[in-house]
Amino acid sequence: MVKAGTKFIVVALLTLVCATSYGQITSGRIVYERKTNLHKLFKDNPRVKNFLNEDVKYKIEQFELFFNDSTSAYLPIESDEPEQGFMKYLTTHNKIYQNWEKQEKLAIMQSWGQEMYIKDSIHDRKWKVTESKRKIAGYLCRKAIWEQNDSTRIYAWFSVDVVPSVGPEGFAGLPGTILGLATEKGEIIYFAKEVKAMTPPEKKMAYSTKGKDVYNEKELKALLLEKMGKWVKEEDLDGMFSWL
Repeated sequence: MVKAGTKFIVVALLTLVCATSYGQITSGRIVYERKTNLHKLFKDNPRVKNFLNEDVKYKIEQFELFFNDSTSAYLPIESDEPEQGFMKYLTTHNKIYQNWEKQEKLAIMQSWGQEMYIKDSIHDRKWKVTESKRKIAGYLCRKAIWEQNDSTRIYAWFSVDVVPSVGPEGFAGLPGTILGLATEKGEIIYFAKEVKAMTPPEKKMAYSTKGKDVYNEKELKALLLEKMGKWVKEEDLDGMFSWL
């Protein structure tokens, strides 16, 4: 026979477990909006600045992240009104597939209309978690900071209520999902607009490298420097690859 006091403790514990686990998401889809300040991003690039004016200051795009407890797929959402000409090449439209159990990723980079395939290990970023908090898409998030290099810091806001350690682009490694991401000076900002619990469609999680040239990051950097060394510098590539 269960005593009344013991019964009360059991009920209280069950209530606590239900309360803390309620609403946690382990698989689903997140829609991110990315806002790029082109004037800030290209302030040191005179060739690009000549194409920009106050009417062409921000570029807003959407991406979707499908995830479960072991894999994820980060994909661009095609606009109903595709851009034409030079403007469509000013921002990245990477597809990134990650397998956390194997610590592997496949990134498909778009470069001037061509796809480049990169298969490598997942980046191990050293995050500093702070006490700063804010709500994003209805979820309470905590702020973390990654020192990309001596002059660049990346801010991330993650929620433990969306369980997998994943986020936009190739960013991950925090105790929860990244719902907000921004460069320190605000050149590039991602915020989740919708978080939905669901089983990711298989076709969204699938990819094929059949018939494609696949490189690791080191190999592709060397190839790009060899072919495009007149237009890009090694530090430019380091910055670009750091997002994968």
